[in-house]
Amino acid sequence: MSTDAPRVSVFTPSHRNTYLDECLETLLAQTYDDWEWVVLLNGGSRWRPPLEDHRVRIVVADDVQGIGALKRHACLITRGEYLVELDHDDLLASTALAKIVAAFEEHPDAGFVYSNTAQILGNGARDDSRFDPAHGWTYTEVTVDGRSLLQTDALAPTPHNVSLIWYAPNHVRAFRRSTYDAAGGYDAERVILDDQDLMCRMYAQADFHHIGETLYLQRIYGRNTQTEAETNATIQRETIDLYDKYVQSNSLAWAKRRGLLALDLGAAHNKPPGYLGVDQYEGPDVDIVGDVTKGIDLPDSSVGVIRAVDFLEHIPDKIAIFNELYRLLAHGGMLLSLTPSTDGRGAFQDPTHVAYYNENSFWYFTEREYARFVPEITCRFQASRLATTFMSDWHREHDVPYVNANLIAIKEGPRQGGLYLW
Repeated sequence: MSTDAPRVSVFTPSHRNTYLDECLETLLAQTYDDWEWVVLLNGGSRWRPPLEDHRVRIVVADDVQGIGALKRHACLITRGEYLVELDHDDLLASTALAKIVAAFEEHPDAGFVYSNTAQILGNGARDDSRFDPAHGWTYTEVTVDGRSLLQTDALAPTPHNVSLIWYAPNHVRAFRRSTYDAAGGYDAERVILDDQDLMCRMYAQADFHHIGETLYLQRIYGRNTQTEAETNATIQRETIDLYDKYVQSNSLAWAKRRGLLALDLGAAHNKPPGYLGVDQYEGPDVDIVGDVTKGIDLPDSSVGVIRAVDFLEHIPDKIAIFNELYRLLAHGGMLLSLTPSTDGRGAFQDPTHVAYYNENSFWYFTEREYARFVPEITCRFQASRLATTFMSDWHREHDVPYVNANLIAIKEGPRQGGLYLW
């Protein structure tokens, strides 16, 4: 990077130039001026700025296909220490870049910074649509650069929220170049969910910091991705695949950054790196010997993630095990479990299985309406993922489905994204 490189690089891939003049206006209005704007034109789109400015760099890249490849190419040719994504139809608040730089400087451990967001319509008027408040969404009336807007209050960057694009940090999204490079950058093969994939990989590298004000105006209108039904349906499906891929690494990263432990129950099923193995018998991968239902000698709320793969079915006292796991987990900590489901043969085939589960079994630990029938239940979990799946073709062929129950411990702390039933 040359000595005259700007501190901030804003990048904008664009196949349509309709709103680029407005994007430029918001950049020229920034209270922080050490920036460059890299506009990557493709799909035959062409644009020249109405006002010449040496900080604006226009690159034609018609040969680059796919949003992941475009963003990767844009980031490769930027020069700044901090990278800021600006979609070609969106706008920045005038203080956005100043606030981003200040946040990175004040939080040297943060590799990713994001803000609250407000939506606008195609004509720039405020958009008053809201997401379901039952999933944790709240809203605030704000004024941004003289505009009256409805702010979407961003959720905390927890493993659950980062792993699902529905609750993940929205724009403005900014990241240190060093964190971006360490994560491997945008996946050039991705045509959707490029941001979710990159955020999950960056989360393993560094902490995320939330700026609690609106720095970004996101335009919602008839031709953008969020309103195309077929594309949106694909996003809904594939975001679950990415969640399954990254939730364990996200949970482990979150735990380690907060000085919390990671436990692998059973300790005989390929204990992953970074986990302490827990088993009632000594063994090569066992770090803590004890019976979880009788209590593990660890402080309350000292654990960030617990992995229970092929474990719960071996513990006869369901209430005791869930109460103890809840005691160990900090607020927002996750129980990641895979258990043979009674919806198939696997739950009953093993003579050592003494407890039986399907999706409904977890309602008693995640919903008030069921827990009230069992007063001995003292735990309070929220479902992050509750689904029945086959782990491989072999499992499908032999009718051995698993129930995947990933649960979040709910104590005192930030609201988790997702349906909360207590």
